[in-house]
Amino acid sequence: MELSKCKLEACVREIDTWMLLNKLKLNKDKTELLVISSLHLARPTLSHIHVCDKRVLASSKASNIGVLFDESLSMAPQVTAICKSAFYHLRKISLIRKYLTVDAAQLLVQALVTSKLDYCNSPLYGSPKYLIKQLQRVQNAAARVVTVSPKFCHITRVLKSLHWLPIDLRIEFKILTITYKALHDLAPAYIKNLLKNYYPPRDLRSSKKNPLVVPAFRTNSYGRRAFSVIAPLLWNSLPQHIRDAGSLDIFKSRLKTALFIRAF
Repeated sequence: MELSKCKLEACVREIDTWMLLNKLKLNKDKTELLVISSLHLARPTLSHIHVCDKRVLASSKASNIGVLFDESLSMAPQVTAICKSAFYHLRKISLIRKYLTVDAAQLLVQALVTSKLDYCNSPLYGSPKYLIKQLQRVQNAAARVVTVSPKFCHITRVLKSLHWLPIDLRIEFKILTITYKALHDLAPAYIKNLLKNYYPPRDLRSSKKNPLVVPAFRTNSYGRRAFSVIAPLLWNSLPQHIRDAGSLDIFKSRLKTALFIRAF
């Protein structure tokens, strides 16, 4: 562990040096240390590191571009933060709902609530079902606010009338959209490098269906949630006419239709 700590500190020093050479400055006050490990294995005993001249203690969670990651990648802190913020805005919107049209209410909910549900939601794939249910309760509440529906009405009918995909399918939609972009050079190279086309040893009918290679993985709780694994799995399960879409807009339209049919 001491060797790993030295390597980590050396890596941070190299980053700091590179930033100084490029007229940038590493913000040491906002630097956090998060040790990620499985709940089923003994946790590493890394309690702190030195970032240049500052001692940084290990945290139980850390924020990265607005997403909260915890020590076991359960995504529970992120879901809690989303629900807290979303319900706060829903309560405010409900107070003025009677003064809004349906379109205005839907626009307001999409800007303040739905955007939070969709932001960086791809890491939530494979999360425990109770976390997805928490987010689904937020979406259900938002749908009731928009349509002024009773609290205990059947929510499926309301979501269908709004043409809203449930939370689990919105996550799949995001992953598949990123996959399409990567395969068509519309995403950063580091994402495209995670995907590999499958080429059979001889010419087969299936070779014309542009499938992706699904790499081996060890666990469902971590390995299967990796983008390099779940993206090919979801992509290969799509109908051919969706994968062959000629543009991103056409792909998203066909994909949403297919997911909507599956949901309702």
